[in-house]
Amino acid sequence: MLPSMARAGALWTTAAVLAAAAGCIPPREVDESLHRSTPLVAEPVAAREPPAIEDDEAAVILVVLDGTRWQEVFVGADPQLSAAAGVPVSSAEALMPHLHALVADHGAALGAPGHGPPISASGPNFVSLPGYTEIFTGRRVHECANNDCAPTQTPTVMDQARAMSTRPGDIAVFSSWQKIERAASVDPATLVFSSGRYRASHVDLLRDDEISRHWLEEGARADAFPGYNDFRPDRFTAALALRYLETRRPRLMFLGLGEPDEYAHRDDYAGYLASLRASDATLGELIDVLRRMGARGEHTTVIVTADHGRGRDYRVHGRAFPESGRVWLVAAGRGIEARGYAQALRPHRLADIAPTVRALLELRADVAPAAGAPLDELFASPSQRSAMLP
Repeated sequence: MLPSMARAGALWTTAAVLAAAAGCIPPREVDESLHRSTPLVAEPVAAREPPAIEDDEAAVILVVLDGTRWQEVFVGADPQLSAAAGVPVSSAEALMPHLHALVADHGAALGAPGHGPPISASGPNFVSLPGYTEIFTGRRVHECANNDCAPTQTPTVMDQARAMSTRPGDIAVFSSWQKIERAASVDPATLVFSSGRYRASHVDLLRDDEISRHWLEEGARADAFPGYNDFRPDRFTAALALRYLETRRPRLMFLGLGEPDEYAHRDDYAGYLASLRASDATLGELIDVLRRMGARGEHTTVIVTADHGRGRDYRVHGRAFPESGRVWLVAAGRGIEARGYAQALRPHRLADIAPTVRALLELRADVAPAAGAPLDELFASPSQRSAMLP
């Protein structure tokens, strides 16, 4: 699986100031409410057979790389920051080869410079919880200004897919950041859920597989570095999600990797770049899993994006840094006909992602005035585009 990244030195005083400015959790603040009363200690049980799956059924995997800015994705490592960190300058393709292979061979990217209007978080608070809530609900978030908002009361695309599913474990959420459940669902207990080191629901579907149980327990024991509180390092989150994908074949799965944002807040550009390489390696493993799944993998769409960008000073993001609202998106697989850097026809928002997922899974469109619209540039033919409209 993914290699462990070496710990880099942290400037704790600087990190605390930057995290507070960006709306992030201050260092070493313990939120006891995040702990489950039931510890993640599994008893040996017999492995269950995976549920019957129709190979031609549409599936979607949504991957969010927290706080990954568009500059590294489309341009490459920053020369000045690389020199200061003592690391070689990498092109975008060398830094994230699997992501760019998706764009070149099987899909398309939105938000690249010089290719039309950008895709952005609606803001004005460019921090994680509003961004994730916008992604999951498909609506601009007005009431949430920071990472301590109450859980969403708006049903999400995960809720909608769960209501239409007849298979247990068909909708799954895996996240390194522990607070993702406040955004992903109005009732996270109805989903397969594993966020941070301790938050979980329907754990039996993870424990009954020996490999999943191993990664679940190792992640629970791991130190939170480079995050804080109950953050789970990405390597455990990625391993758990990929194993679940291969053994359970969910119809809709979310994977949230958080280390890019954490290293940036620590002013560790070398760690930030390493986290992007590790995230890209996860994408490569995900692609390999889909290939092993045969027809089922061929009917899966992969969407990769970020919940927010970063300020001109890469360490920060938030309302005081409006440029940190700009994000990016890559989509590949079933239903994605565009190739390469797509020319955006209009400005897009994170709120446009949920409508796109709904269309791919043939779920009912959200026709509320605040709802986003599908990313129709990803669908080449006029008939496909019209089918995306509510």
